[in-house]
Amino acid sequence: MSSNKQHVRFDFADGLRGVAILCVILFHFTQTFWQHRERISDILNMDPLEGYAGASFVLPFNLGAVGVGLFLLISGLLIPLSLTRMGGLRFAVSRVFRIYPTYWAGLAVTLIALWLAAWLADNDFDITRRDVIGHVSIAFQDMLGGRNIDPVMWTLKVELWFYALLGTAFALTGKRIKWAIWLLLPLVAMLCRGPNAQGLHGQLAHFWAYDQYFLSSVVCYFPLMFAGCWCYFYLTGQAGAVETVLHFVGLLAMFVWVTNWPSPELYGSYAIGISLFVLGVLRPAIWSSRWLARVAAVSYAWYVCHSNAGYVLMEVLAGYNLPWWLLVAAATVMTWTLALAINRWVELPTQKLGKRAADALKEKPATDNLARQ
Repeated sequence: MSSNKQHVRFDFADGLRGVAILCVILFHFTQTFWQHRERISDILNMDPLEGYAGASFVLPFNLGAVGVGLFLLISGLLIPLSLTRMGGLRFAVSRVFRIYPTYWAGLAVTLIALWLAAWLADNDFDITRRDVIGHVSIAFQDMLGGRNIDPVMWTLKVELWFYALLGTAFALTGKRIKWAIWLLLPLVAMLCRGPNAQGLHGQLAHFWAYDQYFLSSVVCYFPLMFAGCWCYFYLTGQAGAVETVLHFVGLLAMFVWVTNWPSPELYGSYAIGISLFVLGVLRPAIWSSRWLARVAAVSYAWYVCHSNAGYVLMEVLAGYNLPWWLLVAAATVMTWTLALAINRWVELPTQKLGKRAADALKEKPATDNLARQ
């Protein structure tokens, strides 16, 4: 591998991450809130919003799917770099510090917003301990039971299971990242489209049924993330153009097969996100923007705190019959401000702690040990 390939920069990924979070925010505040009022009512425990006929952006595609598709591809692009550089254990430690504290801060905002919604509507605050514990765990929320009170958490479950299974496969294959991916592909196929447990017996049948029920909706996104991994291999000189194209197209085909959604519109929306990502891989300068990079730097904190807090503010402001676009603007500004605070006081400090914890596990070079003797 050439030295130029070894030092490839992925600045375009920051720009794309900025685009992705803007797509998600706009989707929730300009589409979901207005077009799925019963669902928002159930989450907030408030009466459905009335009036505002014709409010929302009506688009021929799903902005949320565009953003989520970008996020998953970007994770696939960047995770092989971290995993091969740090090793499985250090990688796991850094990811725990990267994901959990910031999400818990966002969950606290969510709980406060839901309590405020119940108080404003003169309803009981009906969030249970099981609801909270499930969300605190993120990865095991479905298994622990309880209500889903955070509409954005599902993508974090996908990310965490991706890290865990890819890291395990990476260790089992002797730290060969491509082999690790190939090892996981049959598992993804079996969980999503394989036979059910009817032909099995005893504990094996119970185990397989349990895994299919809880994990099929998570691992079905792995082929899309693996497609991002192959772009990393291409950009770092570990895969040629032909190999990359064949794997990329094949993995996207597998993504369609294992998800098996009935909606062409949803696949079309993911295709937009995939196209934006490919454009970034081939023409990185297009997404090199200081403004988008600034948004990307706060994107995770914004992602975990925006939905319910923004919905509650919009419900309150709607009581004053303000224009719908002003409600959207107010929710966007408020949640951006919350994200800045979480980023500064939680995300950045805990990332530093995670780096220190991971560095503490770094193996000392043999020459250092000899020097001390």
